[in-house]
Amino acid sequence: MSKLLYIFLATYLCLTAQAATADKMRLADDAYRNADYHKAAALYRQQLTDGASATVYYNLGNAYYRTDRIAEALLCYEKAKKMSPMDKDIQHNIDIARARTIDRMPAETEMFFVGWYGYVQSLMTIDGWAQFAFVSLVVALVLFLCFLFLNGMFVRRMAFYGSVVLLLFFIAGNVFAWQRKATLASHDAAIVMAETASVKTSPTLKATETCVIHEGTKVRITDSDMKDWLGIRLSDGREGWILSKEVEKI
Repeated sequence: MSKLLYIFLATYLCLTAQAATADKMRLADDAYRNADYHKAAALYRQQLTDGASATVYYNLGNAYYRTDRIAEALLCYEKAKKMSPMDKDIQHNIDIARARTIDRMPAETEMFFVGWYGYVQSLMTIDGWAQFAFVSLVVALVLFLCFLFLNGMFVRRMAFYGSVVLLLFFIAGNVFAWQRKATLASHDAAIVMAETASVKTSPTLKATETCVIHEGTKVRITDSDMKDWLGIRLSDGREGWILSKEVEKI
């Protein structure tokens, strides 16, 4: 009886939390539709405390864009893209926001299969891929037992091939879960948040300035071992050092 009560309470609390989250999202969406973009941004930021998602970051980016906070908008769009790399709406808004930045950097390119690998990886959460791998392993074991103990050549052959395929699914599920975790945990890129940022030849204020970049520019982080400094690479290939306080990691 106590176990049933515990399950009931846990289910009730879970549903209540989901309803509260949905209510917050509706309030934020209503504020955005009513052109109260500052309120919408504040409500979307509250949503992030309940759990980050590509949708929340995308909506927050839209609210920032409407209030001319382009660097913040790009940061949110890039975080949304990190979670949903093949979403065309996110990429479209990145292109629009980037057109309003000062620096005209060439777009980053990647191999076709890399993009699709990222897309497949993002189809499920880390827990989702782990569950997929577990179920695949269980079914593979069941099919292998069928191969060992059932009669009939055709049935045994199909059971064997099925167990092999599901074993491959098990391996793939674990790989995708690990890669998904690594992708979300990595911070190998950043958006310049300062109005202007000086790129130096070495991590010291006395070093020679190679160029000046402006807010909203995306940089790749090549070195984060130096205190207060980050080694960066621009999309046009130039490299240097920048103060870490002038950027925010994606």
